[in-house]
Amino acid sequence: MREPSYMIIIPMKEDDIKDPMIFIGNLEKSEDVRLKSVETDEQRGLVACFLVDDKEYQAEINPTDVDIPNLVRPAHAFTEEEFQKLDEVRLGLGICIDFDEDNARCFYDQLRIIHAMYPEVLAVLDCPSEKLLSGKWVALAAESKIPPAPRYLFTVQAISGENDEVWLHTHGMKRCGMYELEILCSDREKCNDHYKMIETFAYRMLENDGEIKPGEGVFIAQAAGIYLVCTAVDWKEALKFYPEATLGTEEDRDDEVHSVDTCVLMLYKNEEDEEAGKYTPIQAFDPFLQQNPMYMISTPETERMSKLAVERIPYLRKAFENSDNTIIVKIGLTTDEEYWDDDVPQKEHIWFEVKDVDDDGIVGELTQEAYYVSGIKEGDIGKYPFSDVTDWIIFTKECRITPDDVYML
Repeated sequence: MREPSYMIIIPMKEDDIKDPMIFIGNLEKSEDVRLKSVETDEQRGLVACFLVDDKEYQAEINPTDVDIPNLVRPAHAFTEEEFQKLDEVRLGLGICIDFDEDNARCFYDQLRIIHAMYPEVLAVLDCPSEKLLSGKWVALAAESKIPPAPRYLFTVQAISGENDEVWLHTHGMKRCGMYELEILCSDREKCNDHYKMIETFAYRMLENDGEIKPGEGVFIAQAAGIYLVCTAVDWKEALKFYPEATLGTEEDRDDEVHSVDTCVLMLYKNEEDEEAGKYTPIQAFDPFLQQNPMYMISTPETERMSKLAVERIPYLRKAFENSDNTIIVKIGLTTDEEYWDDDVPQKEHIWFEVKDVDDDGIVGELTQEAYYVSGIKEGDIGKYPFSDVTDWIIFTKECRITPDDVYML
């Protein structure tokens, strides 16, 4: 099931990648990525062995034609000038490595290897996830101490038909040794919520190193007191529940991409159904989508997001200097003791609007009511250390910028 992770480096200038001595020279300047050996193989081309911190990788590195398919989604914002350059590029450099069970680390390290080889690139085409990554973002991600979000490992692609029907499916999970995910018979109104369901389930799979087997129930969301417990079902079995489907049928699966190792997301209505293996189409949860479902973010991902938000506080402080910007921060507040888990303090993550920033922290005004923290209400103003920040958003006149999007600044 596991496929290689193949990325294509799209250079600023094609001449940059024609001479291997250029990237070899760049690697000599890197503190984190070391080139242990490089040799030419008759079948595989240039084969390099890298040491990234304490982890070793073998990579196949070869020039390749650049032809960006129409279905490839830009994961980041590109300027008109950058898009023009992308249209003109004809030659890139492919770099292929195999992931092990530590998929997030492997993805992060592949970006670090690329950045060490070429500190400035126009873009990187991540072929397994069919994403086009900004070269500026790649540089920031590689230089960060925090790995990128798990969503970069995969893409949820939406295929629309002539009517309102939408077929959602992932690309990229197979390089992690896992099955791809789908939702059949979605529609334009609900596909964003269905997208979130797939993304949340995929996060659980990645966090559990692929140990979630088809048929196993996974709690991913709740709304109006109703719990959404999802499971993965082989697409051939799932199609029996969607006789009206016109997308994602057998006629759409004439290649290995969508016919092998791919499962449809379905749900269990209750514990009895889960024990009996009786699954139901995901659309049974649709009536609750208007109740603002809360999708479950795991503790490891919350901690990763918080570390990235804190690491990139300097960008927030710089943005605060512009009075035209509005900035909100998410602060983790300790809940009342009655909500602790086995005497372990818990956090409620609440949004504040930034009123001031200094070297000691952030002054913010609470923008919502707290559910699990008493003695605080909407409109209250307080000062909080940077260490309590778990996320933030900068609203400029043109766009919104999160810690992951600071390359736009």
